[in-house]
Amino acid sequence: MTDMQKASEVEADGMADGDEEHAPRKAPVRRRRGQLRLKALIEATDALLVDHDVSEVGLYQIAEKAGVPPASIYHFFPNKEAALIALAEEHLGIMLANTRREIEPRPASWQELIAARVRASGAYYNSHPPLMKLFLGASIGAEVRKRDMAGTLAIAQGRADLLARYFVMPAIPGWTAKLANSLAIADGIWALSYSQHGHITQESIEESLRAAIAYLRCFLPEWIEPRIG
Repeated sequence: MTDMQKASEVEADGMADGDEEHAPRKAPVRRRRGQLRLKALIEATDALLVDHDVSEVGLYQIAEKAGVPPASIYHFFPNKEAALIALAEEHLGIMLANTRREIEPRPASWQELIAARVRASGAYYNSHPPLMKLFLGASIGAEVRKRDMAGTLAIAQGRADLLARYFVMPAIPGWTAKLANSLAIADGIWALSYSQHGHITQESIEESLRAAIAYLRCFLPEWIEPRIG
């Protein structure tokens, strides 16, 4: 559970004096209300970042966009950075789920699997401008950067699991860290493209793919036996 989700639990569970006898009935209702408000606030942060830079968005704007009383937003986010972290974690969760998803048709080579995931990730970034502002923009905060790094490691592990699902992978010391490096290589190319064009160009996606595969070839054989079934 994230810090923001814990905050919603606190807000949802808080009861006025004298409500103890109604606690079993009221607590789930308040918890549900807190969860809905948290969801609305995260969605409002995402929507505002479509048309505004990170530096232009504040907590009161987020509360107004979400239809939440301004005073209530502090139950969830003590500052704007916390709202950005919540949004970052939301996107990282989706990206991790996408990384673990089955590939159809089955990839014939590890290079094909990496290509499918790199192109899918690039497309996801381009379809979510707030994500590019959070992870590729120049104004990224330190805490968001830490979440990004943790997310990169989690996605690298998901990619390692996916490769092992489709191929008889050799034992490589520090394999997950090396996959994380390949992700960081792609992110660096994408950040440069975003700074120049405001999105990740198709050329940059293909360039990041070539760079990632070239790096992984330092550790992987050109052909790895596929698993059957």
